[in-house]
Amino acid sequence: MNPKNTKQLPGWPESKLRLWLRLAWVVAYALMLVSMLNNLPRLNTDAIAYMRVAEYWSTGNFDFAVNGYWGPLLSWLMVPFLWLGVQPLLAGKLAMLISGGVFFHGSLFLVRALGLRLIDELIVAVVLALTIPGWMSDHVTPDLLVAGLMAFALGQAVSADWLTSRRRALGSGATWSLAYLAKAVALPVGAVVSVLLALCWRLGQAENRQAAWRQLGQALGLFLLVALPWMVVLSLKYDKPTFSTSGAIAHAIVGPGNDRPAPHPFGSTIYKPETGRVTAWEDPSRMDYDYWSPFESGENFSHQLSLIGRNAGTVVQFLAAFDGVGMLLGWVGLGTMFFVFAMVAKPPRAKNWLAEQWRWSVLLLVCLGGVYLPVYVLPVDQRYFYLFPPLFFVLALGQAEKAMAKREIIACACALLFLVPLALRTPVQPDAGIYAQDLAKRMKKAGAVGPVVGSTFFSAEGHRVGLYVAWHLGQPWHGDVRSGQLEAYKQSGAKYTIAIPGSSLAEKLAADLAFRDVSDSLGGNLTLRVFEILPGQL
Repeated sequence: MNPKNTKQLPGWPESKLRLWLRLAWVVAYALMLVSMLNNLPRLNTDAIAYMRVAEYWSTGNFDFAVNGYWGPLLSWLMVPFLWLGVQPLLAGKLAMLISGGVFFHGSLFLVRALGLRLIDELIVAVVLALTIPGWMSDHVTPDLLVAGLMAFALGQAVSADWLTSRRRALGSGATWSLAYLAKAVALPVGAVVSVLLALCWRLGQAENRQAAWRQLGQALGLFLLVALPWMVVLSLKYDKPTFSTSGAIAHAIVGPGNDRPAPHPFGSTIYKPETGRVTAWEDPSRMDYDYWSPFESGENFSHQLSLIGRNAGTVVQFLAAFDGVGMLLGWVGLGTMFFVFAMVAKPPRAKNWLAEQWRWSVLLLVCLGGVYLPVYVLPVDQRYFYLFPPLFFVLALGQAEKAMAKREIIACACALLFLVPLALRTPVQPDAGIYAQDLAKRMKKAGAVGPVVGSTFFSAEGHRVGLYVAWHLGQPWHGDVRSGQLEAYKQSGAKYTIAIPGSSLAEKLAADLAFRDVSDSLGGNLTLRVFEILPGQL
């Protein structure tokens, strides 16, 4: 593609297209802001950890703030808001608003870097403006942030002037390092993708081959320079070379004998968090995981291969999960087709493949999917792959390059099909975060404040209302167990537990003299039941 290609639709001058593009920006930010405000109470389990870590950074409690499981960048985005007196929940949502902006502009930067036209950028902007608000409201996690930074890094590395521009090389290295600080998975992905892209430049530019290694050295040098201080800090904390603990933990919970990921100890055992913490989930790195190696035995190796195969099937499903065709057919969608077609160029295949930089986007797509294969990826983990749709658009528009007369029709048809999942999105149900916030306010008003035990799982998404209430109260959460709950709760050291009315647990708690139902003292129309754990009634 020619990065200077400025041909546009007949009757659509560049100035008019730029005006519409700016309007798409305004619409995107307006919808993201409205979505944020409409979903302020929404919580997820990971959000508790990121917000607590942000509070530790803001108060200078570096011993608690530094951890190897959660990337620090999302929490760092919250810190300035906390210094201004913003409540942690709003600070977390504002960090997600920034993340949505990074993803939006990173995706558009990638489109521009590949030399696509303004009309293409406008189409992508419209789709993202309608899609991102829902994604950023589902979770407080760094997935949007890391995807946006990866898009910026890829855009730098595939720009037509990458071989001759130090700024491009350093820019790709810098954004990959920021992506690593957002989520540790970006370290291996960034390193491998950088090498593969440099190899593409090396093989495809016979007249300037040595420049590829020089640019790669600059990119990886800055990547390491920015990432290294954090790795040193983690290594000192855990007394061994460490760039993250999340990969080892993700591998541990899918060991032999587990068809599905085993529960994390923070939510499947009773414990008392360190003084000053709400939950051990703020840094699960030192909890009791069953670590294993695929090379310890033939059984382990066989299990690892089986795990990779199963995860590969899930990732393939995600290729088809973001568009209407994929939703209809299940395994084959637009993303799948774009991926397959992008892998095959016309003869001479190698030469033509290397000559069309838009095809190189498949390298990031493959590496991003492949990094999760040895650990676990579930059908509900779509957020890990938010970068897929922008990559699909790049591949689709690249393949439509030759069909100039039909290009806009193809692009618009793809856009409509990628918006089908948005139209079919399940309406937001009453959220566990809303009930937790209401219950915590009632408990504070009634003076019923103390450590909480029990998850009180709410909805199929596994929301832990008990943890959310404890966080709102600023009290420790003492975990949970799957069996023998009543005896475990009595000995947990917690003061309160919560149950859903009519559940078997609520009935057992009401029948046990060691628990006193204090729900009536918290006001009427209470959605949940609160039980005080009476001391000395074991």
